[in-house]
Amino acid sequence: MVETRYVEIPAPAGRLDLTRPHFVGVCGAGMSALAHLLAGRGAQVSGSDIKTGETASRLETAGCRIRAGHDAANIAGASVVVWSSVIDAANPEILAARAAGVPVAHRSHVLAQLVAGADRSVVVTGTHGKSTATAMLAAAVGHLSPSWAAGAAPVGGVNGHAGAGLLIAEGDESDRSVALYRPEVAVVLNADDDHPETFAGTADVVGTLTDFATQAGTLVVSADDAGAREVTGRVRGHGGTKVVTFGESMEADVQLLSAVPTAAGGSTVTVLDPRGVQVSWTVRSPGRAAVLASLAAYAAGRALGEAPQVLAAGLSGFAGVQRRMQLLGAVEGVRVVDSFAHHPTAITADIAAARELTCGRVLVAFEPCGSTRVRVLGPRMGAALAGADEVVLLPVRDAVPTEAGAVTGEGIEHAAANAGVRVHAADGLAQAVGVLADLARPGDVVVTMGVGEVAGLGALLLQPSARPLTAV
Repeated sequence: MVETRYVEIPAPAGRLDLTRPHFVGVCGAGMSALAHLLAGRGAQVSGSDIKTGETASRLETAGCRIRAGHDAANIAGASVVVWSSVIDAANPEILAARAAGVPVAHRSHVLAQLVAGADRSVVVTGTHGKSTATAMLAAAVGHLSPSWAAGAAPVGGVNGHAGAGLLIAEGDESDRSVALYRPEVAVVLNADDDHPETFAGTADVVGTLTDFATQAGTLVVSADDAGAREVTGRVRGHGGTKVVTFGESMEADVQLLSAVPTAAGGSTVTVLDPRGVQVSWTVRSPGRAAVLASLAAYAAGRALGEAPQVLAAGLSGFAGVQRRMQLLGAVEGVRVVDSFAHHPTAITADIAAARELTCGRVLVAFEPCGSTRVRVLGPRMGAALAGADEVVLLPVRDAVPTEAGAVTGEGIEHAAANAGVRVHAADGLAQAVGVLADLARPGDVVVTMGVGEVAGLGALLLQPSARPLTAV
């Protein structure tokens, strides 16, 4: 989820019947995770989406009935119709459900019920890194066979799984719905100025995350991030919630002692456990963000009472998350890496991570998403992109329409150019492929970055039939 529409999320009328759920927009990150989890528990899951593709295929393999496009007939037999914050209230399936008296529930209502019903639960949230930390924690405690739901899939897998009594879930803060969850352990990675369609700045984000954290028995929280520290102060002032911190700070309960880059592009991480024991593991993804996500996962695992070496072994076996600095392949000495970064903070972090992979240049193809966020954060996006050596800028993609209307990437382009990086505008993926083929040289890293169609750019760069990078 990148840009939602601002919506009021009404309280559910009562306990939801999840035996035959129908998901409107089932291929969305949060929706598909819940569909996988419920299908794994034996529910008869159906869903629809305008765009299907690989996500739909994986859901069908899991036993879900998926329909392309939205139609009133799709809800036949549903015990509940589930929507998310990108779905318009005038969607024909929503209207048909209301007319037929079928309960209609927001995605967060489903997850809140699952969290409440779990024997034990962890919900991971924050502006950046939620999916990675959620999937890492699921891997770290894999010996417990947990259920889990994340906004992105581990490499080679899917983003939701039905397991035993422990539930690990990603909590989406973008529409404030994270405040509905009541987990045993709450994890707050950071709190940044994001989702301007919903929040009035960082303080507003901090307030929502505080509302969430104070409902948990234990809060696992960053000691390094300024917004997260504000959450920590408020939670401690509220009382009743145990606080466990992680990070590079000398005061962190789980303190990062070192993160040594490996030849494979990851890091060997060593931390000081709260009990004074040094523990090490391997993070296979590049960059500081992945290292800190692994600290959060380790700290949450310790809060659940799991042994340090067991957690370290689980983390070391984790192969990474799709689209989170994922190495897609290499052609003629040019590496292609895929990144989900779309916020200035994440853009800066992932470009720095790309630097760890090469002594050559970093070329970034960036697709901005959401007119509201581009209007507010565009200049900062451009300044962040200036950390690259060359930038290919794709058109702004709008996931949902906004009242203020569409916006171009001109502000991003000007800010990046003013910061000293050369920007090449591309009107689509085909043109971006050509520009990158002309630019790339052996030793370079190409990062395909953003949300939307850019996720398919890496495959075009690497496809055998064209080999666009072989001419470098």
